Amino acid sequence: ANLALEDASSMGASPEELKEAEEKIAALRMKLDPEGEARRRRVEARKSQGTEKKWNYSGKSDNRIINDRFREHEAELERQRMLAFRARGRFRAEDEGEEGAEKGVRKLRAEVSKELGAVPLPKLNEGQASGFAWGRVPKEETEAPRRISLQVHSEAGAGVDLHPSWWGMVVDGIDPQPGQPGLRLRDTLVEVNGTSLMELSDQDCEQRFLDLFGDGCNVKVEPFVQVSGILAPPAAVDKTSMQSDLERFAADYGIELRMEDAGGNNVRVHMEGSQSAVKSSKPELQNLMQFYCQAS
Repeated sequence: ANLALEDASSMGASPEELKEAEEKIAALRMKLDPEGEARRRRVEARKSQGTEKKWNYSGKSDNRIINDRFREHEAELERQRMLAFRARGRFRAEDEGEEGAEKGVRKLRAEVSKELGAVPLPKLNEGQASGFAWGRVPKEETEAPRRISLQVHSEAGAGVDLHPSWWGMVVDGIDPQPGQPGLRLRDTLVEVNGTSLMELSDQDCEQRFLDLFGDGCNVKVEPFVQVSGILAPPAAVDKTSMQSDLERFAADYGIELRMEDAGGNNVRVHMEGSQSAVKSSKPELQNLMQFYCQAS
């Protein structure tokens, strides 16, 4: 089409005829290749705006403000390239292996901490002496025993579910009627009318309570106590053996014990029972835990 226009111009065609032919050719291009024609028109439009050079071959403009922004942009690109290089060079486990990647992480963390003044992350168990230590003392452990007069209804009875233990009669449930004000779930009745219910077999404990039980009987009540401690051994302990020892210890002392992981080699031990049971068991359990700490 362009050659045909050149031939028509050389043969003396008028400008009107050439313009008309160009418009028809442009319409044909738009129909056959609309994207290409649109691109050609944009190029022609830019050319028609002038030929003033905006950028030289060194990548700089004649405008000083543009040059400053260009330098800032180049500096930011360089910073991003350096960060990408450091990341690829230090953290790619497939290039250096997991051990190499961890070394890179530790090295970079130390550099950042030194630069920003950050405190390094403490190592596991750092600053914690090995041994066994109890947690905070709950208020139930130091609470004074309560004195309660039991109410016994002629039809509903006392409305209390109990079971015998080495430490007395343990409260499993309390009915709304007659209610037993001052009594709480899992409390332990350790005395009835001045007679102790402690350190008896289950059968003897229950029989003694029934013999002394009645409306208005005075009972001494101890609260239910929950305590926990952390065993921090210098090395891992045999948790299977420890679990077996805790089960035997719980059976001997009439308490409940359970253990759980506390991170690293540490083990958290939970103890539950009546106030007297917990107070009597804590020193002995402390000795058992110290044995595991020394044996590890």
